[in-house]
Amino acid sequence: MAKNLLVIASMLFVAVAAAQPLYLSCSQTVPGVAQNATAHLIVWLWLSNATTPNGLNYLLNQQYYVPSSPYYHKFITPQQFAQWYSPPAQVFSYVESVASSHGLNTIGMYPMAVVANGTVSAVQAAIADLQTAPSSIAKWIIVGECIPVGYFAAGSSRAPAYRPAYVTANVGDLSQALGNVTYVGGLPLQIRYRDFEIWLPKGLQFIYDELPLLSGGADGRGVTIGIVDAFGDVNFTAAYRYVYQDAAAYDLALFNKLFGLPQAPLSVVYPVGMPMITQYNLGSALGWSYETALDIEYAHTMAPGANIVLAVSPDAGDDLFIAVEYLVNNSMANFISLSWGAPEDAYIAPPPTPQLLYAYDEIFMQAAAEGIGVFASSGDWGAFDIFWQYLGLPIEPSVLYPASDPWVTAVGGTSLHAYVSDGFITRVESAWSWNSRYMWGSGGGYSFIFGETPGQAMAGITYQRPIVYEPTLSALYGYKYFFYPAGHRGVPDVAADADPYTGVLIVINGSLLGLIGGTSLASPLTAGMTAAIQSGLPGFKIGLLAPTLYAAYARSQAPYVEGTVIPTAAFYSGLQGVFFPTYGGQNGLYTVLMQQWNPVTGLGQLNAYGLYLAIK
Repeated sequence: MAKNLLVIASMLFVAVAAAQPLYLSCSQTVPGVAQNATAHLIVWLWLSNATTPNGLNYLLNQQYYVPSSPYYHKFITPQQFAQWYSPPAQVFSYVESVASSHGLNTIGMYPMAVVANGTVSAVQAAIADLQTAPSSIAKWIIVGECIPVGYFAAGSSRAPAYRPAYVTANVGDLSQALGNVTYVGGLPLQIRYRDFEIWLPKGLQFIYDELPLLSGGADGRGVTIGIVDAFGDVNFTAAYRYVYQDAAAYDLALFNKLFGLPQAPLSVVYPVGMPMITQYNLGSALGWSYETALDIEYAHTMAPGANIVLAVSPDAGDDLFIAVEYLVNNSMANFISLSWGAPEDAYIAPPPTPQLLYAYDEIFMQAAAEGIGVFASSGDWGAFDIFWQYLGLPIEPSVLYPASDPWVTAVGGTSLHAYVSDGFITRVESAWSWNSRYMWGSGGGYSFIFGETPGQAMAGITYQRPIVYEPTLSALYGYKYFFYPAGHRGVPDVAADADPYTGVLIVINGSLLGLIGGTSLASPLTAGMTAAIQSGLPGFKIGLLAPTLYAAYARSQAPYVEGTVIPTAAFYSGLQGVFFPTYGGQNGLYTVLMQQWNPVTGLGQLNAYGLYLAIK
């Protein structure tokens, strides 16, 4: 009976998403928000020709990323995407007219979204009008929502708020730790101090086998990495006065000086306006600053010659996705790293809002069609959504979105250890395992909403548990809620260092701080490695990385680097094998399978030089 109820419920979710627009008023998003506060109206629209024969889904699944296809990696432009897949022009005209009639200013027009700016009262009125739109318009609307700016962090009843996926560990007296640097051939590898193994930037380049690429000039030059975060790297002193001022360029310049990296071109854009610092979001803004510094500094570490563009959202709500779409639609980045997310089960909990996931998914479809590779952190809370506990409910299994999106390369977390002795490196990378005391570990599992990707089907991914019990969804729905993972998208695709005990140092507001970890580190590391590889492949555009990884795994006779004891000299000439294997570990529900895909660390960790050879 429970299984039948689940199937019926799942079918209802899809039916609601396909047939009924979702509207989220300002009072639903932030209860009690002032009527004269600034807010954004976002209207998400269904793409045209997405599911038709030879439509967008077909081209993405069967053509652009399939080596035997004549369209393999022959990506399209934003102009072509808009021409082929945007809803009819009258839909945009109608939405813009409604917004204008209430005094809203349209600040963004995209193939799947219209964004307008004004007061809470004006946005409320516009959303009310949209709910009476004629059927010829309403059928194109997925979601109409209000995002109050400056107040979003105060609370939310239905609209999601996204969390950065970094964690910290207290290393103690950092000045003492800095006196314990391990060198390899004059290269500063790591700091071993107490229980910590602190990875230095050039040590990460070394241990992920990037040195042969960097020495050959494949350092990311000519490639742009996009970083999308809320608030950016704010100046703390100004923020405490409720003044917004970005400090990202200053912090990156000091980071480069301290660690001997080249300076990098960094541009900052505000696709939906600059943030407003208020008493409601000050703490959130400060927290996101650590995230932003981590993302920028470690994407740059692995691709020191790449350009970086930081797209700043003024809040931790759906303006983040508009910032992603801004980079995609304007072809501003080759790769984008997203170190934040929300648990998928939150979109299924009553009242269900899966329409939001279908809306966001269209952004990542556009990115994949245009050859822009997006990476996202799989989360820092093991296989679970731990946030229900703050509402007096049990934690339960859930993956993180947008890592669970099929057109994103999801990046999990590892514990990265290395020991230097007599010309050899003992390199052991295991899963960043679930720790019930700290409630952290590599995020992973299976999507409730999205199906197994073609790459995962080709690689034959495993489903370790045929049935997963969801205690909070059970409590909220009033019946036993079981999830059947078979055939669903597995998370993550790949992994990198994330354990804060094998973490990194960052520069934030002019100070060197540590220890920082989380899959917020793993995502920019992987995006940076991919950017470096891309710069060594003139004439070939990688785009979404995951299909290439699954193809390499499925077709290679030896996809993994062999052994854990490796001559130091080999890291200068380059190692064979696309992946470093994960040596054990778990995330509270699932376990690592050696040299197989698993819902803890995916296929393993990138060997940058080996992947370069495989693609070349």
